[in-house]
Parts: sequence; structure tokens; C-alpha cells
Amino acid sequence: MKVQKDSVVTIDYIVTDEDNKVLDTTNDQDSLQVLIGHGAIIVGLEEALIGHEAGDRVDVTVVPEKAYGVRDPALVQTVDKSMFGDMELHIGDSFLADTDAGQKPIFIKSVSGDDVVVDGNHPLAGLTLQFHVDVIEVREATESEISHGHVHVDGHCCEHDGHEHCCCHHHDDDGETGEHHCCHHHHDSEHDHEHDECCHHHEHEHEHEHEHEHEHEHECRCHHHDDGEKSAQ
Repeated sequence: MKVQKDSVVTIDYIVTDEDNKVLDTTNDQDSLQVLIGHGAIIVGLEEALIGHEAGDRVDVTVVPEKAYGVRDPALVQTVDKSMFGDMELHIGDSFLADTDAGQKPIFIKSVSGDDVVVDGNHPLAGLTLQFHVDVIEVREATESEISHGHVHVDGHCCEHDGHEHCCCHHHDDDGETGEHHCCHHHHDSEHDHEHDECCHHHEHEHEHEHEHEHEHEHECRCHHHDDGEKSAQ
């Protein structure tokens, strides 16, 4: 079977930047399963996989416009530290921010006194990516997978089992790029230039909820997760 819309493809891959620095790989990890045609991976990689079958090797260069977009300086803003409550902030921490366009991921770039610089650009925005992919398996997606828009691991829907990230996201935290998966589509090409509130913190060791009202009357709730992984609710 060839890779096509509504198929599930299992891949191993290495992705590097233009300087040949390895950004992410499935080496020593489980292979990645992807539902094609549902926005699970970046456009450039998905387009390159279409028409291939198990046993194929796919080498593709993906430009920013088909990966995580070009960097938008307007998405880098300075906010008051009080917006994050009493949480300890670290460079590279990621949050979800409530915006007029819905929740968008932001990343902590720097912390200086009460000033926190946040960046709404994906950590890989502006980069041209080199993918080296081995297609391991291709199968038809189930009706349930197509309906839900993601792969079900061992026949189970992760979102309904309370483990929504096990079938969709690999957490790569190198202290520099924060939480991301180099294959996964995590970038909205139509940016919202106003990060109204910081809502979900992705890395904590205790539970915390903070409510903050501002001029747009959004609530800010910062949640940590004690499962040892960064995750966004």
C-alpha cells in the first residue's frame, strides 16, 4: 500500500538543520506513527511521503514555509512576570496562551526581574529542515482514527484514555528548543499578534492554578503536570 490520505504510516527518521546538526531522531525510540491528511505533520514532510510505500527511503529538504513558517518579530513580546503567578520560570519553558484566535504555544526566551520575554514563534520557525526518513509500514486508517483525526495506539484512543500525547507527540527537551517534535505540525501560518494570557505551563513538579484578569477579561490558569512529561491540556 502507498502513503495516501487517510492512511497510517510508520516511519523512522533523522532531521537536521542546514548545518547538519541533528534536531530530532527516532533512534533509540519508538517509530513514529502518523495519520496522513489530518495535519499531524508539517506540510513539506507529508507531501514528500505521499506515494511511497514500506521499504522506501525518503530524503527531503523542507523550507520554512512548509515547515514551521518564517519568524515573525511581532510574536516576541515582553510581559509582566506576575502573569505566571508564583511559578518558577526557565528559559525554554513552554505555555499555551489564550488569544483571540484560540490557544497558541509560547516559549520563555528570557527572564529579567519582572520582565519575561515570550516568543510565539515555534522554536524551529525560520529553519530549513533536512529529513531522512525510512518508511516502515503503511496501512489503512480505521474509521475511528479518521473520525478522531489521529492514530490510535494498539487500538486505543489516547485522548480518551487520558494519555493524549502518547500517539501524537514526542517530547524533545534539550533546554534550547523546549517542547516540540520536529515532524509534528505545531505552527499556525496566520499568527495572532496578541498573546492575551499564559494558561498552561508544560513543566512543573506540583499542581498550581492561577487566575489573572486583564483588559481582555480572559482567565489565566497555569497548570503543571506531575507525570514527568511536558504536556498541554
